[in-house]
Amino acid sequence: MDDVDSLKKKIDELEVQIVKEREAHELKLRKVKTENYDALEASQTRYQGELEIQRRNFQRQVEKLRAQLESFEV
Repeated sequence: MDDVDSLKKKIDELEVQIVKEREAHELKLRKVKTENYDALEASQTRYQGELEIQRRNFQRQVEKLRAQLESFEV
């Protein structure tokens, strides 16, 4: 009977350990997802900034070419 009780106790301990490990893994997974989302958001922000810089540079080039064209037309 002692063996049965010790096995039941061991099973209970292992079930508690499984629950704790599952909770720990869920926390780690949430942390990783949050970090990945934050990194993606930062990357998107940088990308949008780069696009804005390229748009401004392109606009300046267009304005410069228009000015040159107007100087030839005059």
